[in-house]
Amino acid sequence: MATLVHISDLHFGRTSPQLIDGLRRSLADIEPNLVIISGDLTQRARSREFQAAGTFLDSLQWPCLVIPGNHDIPAYNLAERIISPWRKWHQYLRYPLEPIMDNGSYIALGINSTRRFSSFTDWSRGRISEAQSNTAAEIFIRQPADKLRVLVIHHPFWLPRQYLHRHVIGGRDEAIRAMKKAGVDIILSGHVHFAYNHILEGLIISHSGTTFSDRLMKKSPNSFNIVQGDRKSLTIETREWQGTAFAPVGRQLFVRDQDDWAEKS
Repeated sequence: MATLVHISDLHFGRTSPQLIDGLRRSLADIEPNLVIISGDLTQRARSREFQAAGTFLDSLQWPCLVIPGNHDIPAYNLAERIISPWRKWHQYLRYPLEPIMDNGSYIALGINSTRRFSSFTDWSRGRISEAQSNTAAEIFIRQPADKLRVLVIHHPFWLPRQYLHRHVIGGRDEAIRAMKKAGVDIILSGHVHFAYNHILEGLIISHSGTTFSDRLMKKSPNSFNIVQGDRKSLTIETREWQGTAFAPVGRQLFVRDQDDWAEKS
């Protein structure tokens, strides 16, 4: 049975040391197989922010899967954004942009959905390309039938109606079809700074809130998720910051029937 801790949107440069310490205490209690960080490690992709993020990651004693978000490339230095957007990522962090973690009982694959420029005026919007979807699908489809398949990406595949103005990821429909065919079980994301779970086309869509930055959505405290289980059943527990520690505030059970997941009350 896999135990995955999903944190997101750390935003070093806008962090609280108290919450960082609280997360470390939680991780020591949970003892996860893998810590997943779904992007936005920095606030403005500054060197000192990447250094702080690297120091934090190096302090963790558990395996980590880390992907970038739109805040991890320069926002104002357009020359650097276009020519070498990932220079600081590679300079200060020891993680690839699209990592794979496979421990036998699960495979977790990260996709970089951040784009250096866009046809939209909002360059924070993300996209998954057909090539990225096909490459990920080919990897997932080769896995044994009983291996949990986890896709990690920064931008959301689904949003509640009141947040649709934040936009779902570009290329979503094509990607969902490819992931469904490849047997993906769960997609972990961030970007919008609040936690929720949803079933989309029989796949679990699970989002972590911002885990320890002060960039909070209204009425959405700092949070992270614990994903635990296998291909037959998964529980997702959300823990929120309660002033002195992260505490459980909700737990959902999902079960898999044939090729589709459903929430079980």
